Amino acid sequence: MLDCELSRQFVVETQARAIDACNDVDELRRIAKTLLTAWHLQTDMTRHFGAQALGISPPST
Repeated sequence: MLDCELSRQFVVETQARAIDACNDVDELRRIAKTLLTAWHLQTDMTRHFGAQALGISPPST
């Protein structure tokens, strides 16, 4: 498990540095929109599978 966590930290740091190095506002906007979409998809999936694991209907959004 420690290897997985360390690997994830490395990937996050690498991507954070790439964002820090970016001076292109349009590219930063594209990245931000992609992250926003991914975050909302993750919350929807967490809500759905959490409710499924508990045997309840997921709350509507």
